[in-house]
Amino acid sequence: MQPKEQIEAIANTLLPSFIPKDNQETTLSFHFTLPPDNSYKVFFEKDAKAKWQFIRYEEAER
Repeated sequence: MQPKEQIEAIANTLLPSFIPKDNQETTLSFHFTLPPDNSYKVFFEKDAKAKWQFIRYEEAER
C-alpha cells in the first residue's frame, strides 16, 4: 500500500471519533501518530451529501 493510501485508510478509520457535534461544520482536521514516530495531520471536508471526504494530509512537525 502506498503511503497516501495507508494514511487515508487510517484517517478514515479514526474519523468517527473526530466528527464535530455541530452539524454545521464543513471541515475538520486531526493528528495521529504511527509508530515509531511518524505524525500526520489529516484534513476532511463535508460533501454535498453530508459525507466526510478525505482531502489531504501533511507530515506533522516533530
